[in-house]
Amino acid sequence: MNVNNTGDCYQDEVFSVFSLLHLEKPELTDVAQAVRQNRYEDALNALHRYYMERHIPGNRWSQEETAQITDYVKEYWSDEVAMVMKTADEVVNQTFLFQFPWDMERTQVPVTFDGAIDWNYIPDVDPEWAYMLNRHRYWIALGQAYAMTGDDKYSAALCRQLEDWIDRNPKPSEPTSDTLNWRTIEAGLRGSNWIKTLRYVWECPQLTPTLLAKLLISLSEHARYLADAFTSWKRISNWGVLETNGLLPIALTFPELQGSEQWCSLAEERLGETARIQVMADGIHWEQSPTYHHEVMCCYLDCLYFAEQHGIKLDGDFRGKVHEMAMASLYWANPSHRQPMFGDSDDNDIRSLLTYAAVLFKDEMLRFGANQRMDYDSAWLLGMEAIRSYESLTPTEPTDTSHAFIHSGHYVMRSGWSEQDLYLYFHCGPQGGGHGHADMLHIDLHAYGKEFLTDLGRYNYSDHTPLRRKLKEGAAHNTTTVDGIGFTDIIDTWGFHRIAGPSGSKWISRPTYDYVEGSHDGYLHLDDPVFVNRRIIFIKPHYWLLVDRFQSKGQHQFKQHFHFGSGVIGLEEGSQICRTQNEGEANLLMIPVQREGLQAEISEGVISREYNLLESNHQVTYSRSGSGMTSMMQLLYPLRPGESQAPQVSKIPVFRHTGEQVDDAQAEACRIVHPDLGTEHILVISHKVPSGHYDSYVVDGVQIFGEVVLITSSADKSKIKIKVIN
Repeated sequence: MNVNNTGDCYQDEVFSVFSLLHLEKPELTDVAQAVRQNRYEDALNALHRYYMERHIPGNRWSQEETAQITDYVKEYWSDEVAMVMKTADEVVNQTFLFQFPWDMERTQVPVTFDGAIDWNYIPDVDPEWAYMLNRHRYWIALGQAYAMTGDDKYSAALCRQLEDWIDRNPKPSEPTSDTLNWRTIEAGLRGSNWIKTLRYVWECPQLTPTLLAKLLISLSEHARYLADAFTSWKRISNWGVLETNGLLPIALTFPELQGSEQWCSLAEERLGETARIQVMADGIHWEQSPTYHHEVMCCYLDCLYFAEQHGIKLDGDFRGKVHEMAMASLYWANPSHRQPMFGDSDDNDIRSLLTYAAVLFKDEMLRFGANQRMDYDSAWLLGMEAIRSYESLTPTEPTDTSHAFIHSGHYVMRSGWSEQDLYLYFHCGPQGGGHGHADMLHIDLHAYGKEFLTDLGRYNYSDHTPLRRKLKEGAAHNTTTVDGIGFTDIIDTWGFHRIAGPSGSKWISRPTYDYVEGSHDGYLHLDDPVFVNRRIIFIKPHYWLLVDRFQSKGQHQFKQHFHFGSGVIGLEEGSQICRTQNEGEANLLMIPVQREGLQAEISEGVISREYNLLESNHQVTYSRSGSGMTSMMQLLYPLRPGESQAPQVSKIPVFRHTGEQVDDAQAEACRIVHPDLGTEHILVISHKVPSGHYDSYVVDGVQIFGEVVLITSSADKSKIKIKVIN
């Protein structure tokens, strides 16, 4: 369609809107009568009048409601208001910088178009920028700016850009991924964003009868395009969910469009199918990326909201799956309320999504992990009644602290639910799809309000820089490698050859300790196969003992990689203790238990907390060579702010009950003494599963039997407690 063409062809295209409508509906009688009499301009005006006066649930806020929401967000979410107004002012001037918290691929450098917007523009060899441009999330900011200020410049810019996009981006003849503006994922996200934007500008003077007709034609095209695009691959891909999140709100918001009932039925069916297939039994999305878990969850929440607004109760099994996803997010989150950055994920605060879920499910436990007050986006979407309902919902602390996601292979150890509590996340599960990384046996660690060990993020999706691939490698995660070889073969941004699979996972959680264990087959293909195993024991609420074990016939070099968040780290000479150096804040001690033959090295690297953004960080690598059974043990000991005294850690001998000392390949033990604890801990690790009476050991005069045993004694050793952990 040519925006400058004022001839019959142009009029015919605009008037084609009438062929897309259910003109038999009683509410469209005036439109139908004008069409039958060939009074098409009158019909356009009648259609425009109908939509200006139409009131359906969730379609628009009244002036009073708009004023109340404006007052609310200005009082409680001033930073978010400032960001929205800044974005809106930039978009008015055709400057685009994608920086909203849940923008899928954020950008760091603004792009300004002096003339017409180039909807196919690709800066820095990364097409993700063009995809973001064509998703139109920033138009919601224009709509909200118009609602808060009443300034026509925002509605004028929105309507001008909307008409320009429609005129210059015709729908392909069939669904395709070979386009920057009509990939099905963009069509789905765009459909949802358009519906969310419209509620703010229905009555603006720039939404003319002609533009309204173009909008309805385009929305019909979007819905038909999305209806036709679904394949079996979409049932297992997040794309199918994001597409459906555009289809359902179009169908519900515009029942006047022919096909709307069919689109609604298709959307309901696809929601149920995708949730059944994509969400694992423990509530985690199979693609193993928190960012995409939350993107899918947000789409599902949107669909629940739109359906509820229109009096539709979606399937109970579907609702249950979405609730499970939200509960998984609650247990996944670290003490700073952020998602782990493993896989293709950014450092996002998830409280806004938990807020959204808490309202829709009226769940007090989700409310506990959510915002204290309803967040900016939810306030605008849900309105004042929901704000008041949220305030009356009593936060209820989850009954469990530590949590295992058995099916997806994620394990969370925590000492409590405050921002100061200790937290360790461990992964030993399937890699997922292209968004997965080689992060088998990876850990994150937080303590006393400080992030210590972390994933390094994703950076971007472009193969033109080697950093994308490097950040997916095993060495870029807090895990282990053998002979400098990755345990998963990475081809490029999305491709893999051999992928390591998990094995041997165990999980035990008790009030005073947690235990997790996992292995993988990533080195069993070598000419001399190497079995890799990691065990972690959390002595609550003080510290963790990490035990890595490698089994081979020949000689190999084994490495432990530890990547830190912000701040400086140092190595103590001789002891090779790694210590963070955060003045006035919490610190972490990494204390090697066996020092003979151990080497340690600190190096500088990079961390990507959001798409297209890099900052420097530091890492420490411990390495040891060996054959047969080789172990590397680290005590991970957090220090509170102002605390400086380290525990005394020593390796002690293990004897059979018959008196012979066993070698390290059989069992090892370490003593941990800290004056402030008033107790002494001895942890005994059997590298071979005890299978007979001869595997009953004596350590420090105490006879034991078990694979992992904790001996606790008072300072004067008058009281001794023995716990068989595994």
